[in-house]
Amino acid sequence: MIRRKLAGRRILVTRAADDAARWAARLTAVGAQPLTLPCLVCEPIGDEATVHRLRDAIAAADWLLLTSARGAQAVAQLLRGVTPLPVGLRIAAVGPASARAATTHLGRVDLVARENTALGLAGQLAAALREPASTGQVRAVIAAAATGSDDAAALLSAAGLAVTQVAVYRTVPAPAARTKRDLAADGVEIVLLASPSAVTGLLRLAVLPASARVITIGPTTSTAATAAGLVVAGEAKRPTFDGILEAIV
Repeated sequence: MIRRKLAGRRILVTRAADDAARWAARLTAVGAQPLTLPCLVCEPIGDEATVHRLRDAIAAADWLLLTSARGAQAVAQLLRGVTPLPVGLRIAAVGPASARAATTHLGRVDLVARENTALGLAGQLAAALREPASTGQVRAVIAAAATGSDDAAALLSAAGLAVTQVAVYRTVPAPAARTKRDLAADGVEIVLLASPSAVTGLLRLAVLPASARVITIGPTTSTAATAAGLVVAGEAKRPTFDGILEAIV
């Protein structure tokens, strides 16, 4: 059904460059014709306070949770020049892309979430720590985006873990283009938006055709899109790529 509905449709992906490439590949696999327009710029948070907070938290932790591939890269950058990660520290990652980044940049990964969300990873880790019962309080560090949700930290805290969440990178809207891209000329039919920052970046870079259907990844992005004057045609019920596909069709 999805393949039939999306066959030949020209769909704009507005995520940061590396994320956009992965979504574009998946859209191609279901028969769509994706176009990418990276509307976000990601940058590590490298101030001295963040570096010390991350290093101190990891030195005392049992688990390091990585909520994205970018998070793994940022952690490695912030720890550069420091002694290797503690031998007893275990690393958990959200999905295969984060797991590959953890292996590449940090040398290992011990747990990969079956559900490709931070909340899914936290739930899986909490369940794994119930059997056999852990001795003493387990300490976890979550390396995340500055605007990341604290739902995963709350779930782990409720499960009895001592949790420190450290913002290791930020995602900001792309700077304004001198000449905005005319998406009508590109034949764009559907626009995918996965964050409020992407809404801002998109409007800085391009002009949307009136006929384009705007699909968002969730209510926060929908609110931002509506406030910016866009008409939201669909909203994902799950904040994932599969959820946004379901919202399209």
